Amino acid sequence: MHRRVRVTLVAIAMLAALAACGEDIDSSTEPSPGQANGGAFAKVDAETAGLVRKEAVWQAPKSVDVGTTQRIGLSVGEGKQLKAKIDNLIVGAKPTGAGEVLVGPTVRVSLHADPDDAEITPSEAVDASTGTDVQMLWTWLIKPKRPTKALMLTAWFDVPLSAGHTIHNEIALTLEVKRTLGYTVSQVATHWATWSGIVASVVTGAAWLWRRRRLLARGKPAADEPVSAVSAP
Repeated sequence: MHRRVRVTLVAIAMLAALAACGEDIDSSTEPSPGQANGGAFAKVDAETAGLVRKEAVWQAPKSVDVGTTQRIGLSVGEGKQLKAKIDNLIVGAKPTGAGEVLVGPTVRVSLHADPDDAEITPSEAVDASTGTDVQMLWTWLIKPKRPTKALMLTAWFDVPLSAGHTIHNEIALTLEVKRTLGYTVSQVATHWATWSGIVASVVTGAAWLWRRRRLLARGKPAADEPVSAVSAP
């Protein structure tokens, strides 16, 4: 009887030990949060290493006219097809270096400015790239609203990676906006009612002062001065 009890206890102890070992093995195979994050970062680093570094160049004139719609562009890379597109789409383009950017299979570019300074409409985009031979162009139609020495434009250059990561660059461009005769005429017409009211007030006031001075010079009371009446005793 005692022998059976001992055998049973030994069997129970062995089963408990095996169960504990199984738990240790299972827990050791699960990655820690740090290991999981490290794997994600490693993937992002690997994707970044696979990107191509190229020069970005603004394709735009040195100055634009206020109230006139004109196309400008941002190019990355170089090649015959890209040059032909630039010459065809952008009149009077003067290349301006904008620094190096990382380029991948997918690139998103948008142009931004103060809404009070200019209207911006996305235009044609060109991708004639083959492998590491990058030839990309993005264009926009801009319409400046007022003259200024420095219209600030900013391109958001985004390269999306996996797991929601994005490489973001901001590329700035400054353009001079020149005044035109048409803009000046429109400004005069817009503010004509205000100016005509001011001029009318000035003319009316000047006429009243002139008439008052003439009456006073003749010894007559001005129209706005009461005449005193004295009764005889």
